[in-house]
Amino acid sequence: MNIGAIFYLMSADLGTDVTGLGIIQSSFYLGVGTMQIPGGILAARQGPKKTVTLGVLISSLAVLGISQSTGLVETAILRFTVGAGMALVFSPAVVLAAKFLGGKSGIGVGVINSAFSIGGLLGLFAWILIATTTGWRPSLILSGTLGLITAVLVITLVPRDNENSLFKLSNTRLISILTNKTLLLLGLGALATNLGSVLISSFMVTYLHTELREPPELAGFVTAMVVVFPIITSLWGGRLYDRTKQPRKLMTIAGLGMFASLIICAVPNSLIAFFGPTLAGIAAGPAFTVAFSAARDIPGLEREYESLTIGWVNCISLTGSVWPPLIFSFLASTYGYTNAWLGGAIMSLACLTPILFLAQRLSTRNPNTPLYNQ
Repeated sequence: MNIGAIFYLMSADLGTDVTGLGIIQSSFYLGVGTMQIPGGILAARQGPKKTVTLGVLISSLAVLGISQSTGLVETAILRFTVGAGMALVFSPAVVLAAKFLGGKSGIGVGVINSAFSIGGLLGLFAWILIATTTGWRPSLILSGTLGLITAVLVITLVPRDNENSLFKLSNTRLISILTNKTLLLLGLGALATNLGSVLISSFMVTYLHTELREPPELAGFVTAMVVVFPIITSLWGGRLYDRTKQPRKLMTIAGLGMFASLIICAVPNSLIAFFGPTLAGIAAGPAFTVAFSAARDIPGLEREYESLTIGWVNCISLTGSVWPPLIFSFLASTYGYTNAWLGGAIMSLACLTPILFLAQRLSTRNPNTPLYNQ
């Protein structure tokens, strides 16, 4: 459920404006970013299935709480909780998908990214139609209820974790993961793309509706392109990564595409601005898939650490996305949306630059080897 899609309905009840939207969205990314490493540790100890189930339950209950909220602070705290719950879902889900697909990192990550994009499509476009018809509070009750049903399906349908009773979490390995240069660069590269995706999915509906006077249904449809195209391009990016193992090249191209999309959004013309989310969606899928696939393929670690390596890259990407909505909302309210979008483009390009220091081709593990080192 993307709050940015229905914020124009919520703002009056919460007594806030675009600045409040920036605070709410930043709260979500603070939760989802800071809980990535604890989520990875939990998955290493308890297994990915249990971790995914717990995350879905936490986020769904928090969404139900937001449906009853009456103020900005309350909503921001609950939105942080939604993010914290979602932090327990993504990385373990990638591990599960890769395992079921024979250890292929690129395809496994691509499948999960595509699934999240389908959910994002529903959260952006479909939820505008639902919230306009039923009101924003009933629409969030529906969202939270569907999340609880999803948790039950995970418990029922996903095979139990294959626990390794001999595995013990090593502080030395944990520190080596957190200080790994390759993972840090992959995280910054993912942030460059995620930053643009966050800004477009959070503010584009409000921008098109309030500034360019487009109907909310059309604004939601246009914004949804940022999650529609990754459904396809995530899988495509996964296949390219599995064949080439060249994350620097692939992520640089994707990052430049996101930079260009933010420049396009800055043009105060509906027909031109419509192309921004489309280009952003095309770029986002491969960037995220390549970053997480390369993180999973880092050699020299037991398979139980897979969620941690993916989680650390995701942590950098998502925690780094806390401040862009705050800066964007300040720029939009003070200097106008054109300057805000240009500011977003500059931030994205600044985060992309370090990816040039990444090795052109990474050495990776054998996907058929259950343990990297024994």
